[in-house]
Amino acid sequence: MFPRTEADSDHGVSAVELLKRTPIDRLEETVQALKRHRPAAEVRKALVERIAHAPLSDFESLKHIYLKHCGDST
Repeated sequence: MFPRTEADSDHGVSAVELLKRTPIDRLEETVQALKRHRPAAEVRKALVERIAHAPLSDFESLKHIYLKHCGDST
């Protein structure tokens, strides 16, 4: 599903890189796809990385996506 690169030979493009490239209006869809194909911890880490570098105007949307898709993880 995700193209392979040298950056992440096991899974293609890293989850962090993929979420960085994804527009905010498509992010929830991308997180759902990643959850089907990647370990939950990897998706959670990538989303936290996206939140940390996102503009403040995106915070509420990102918080909603995180809580919906990663909030139940320990």
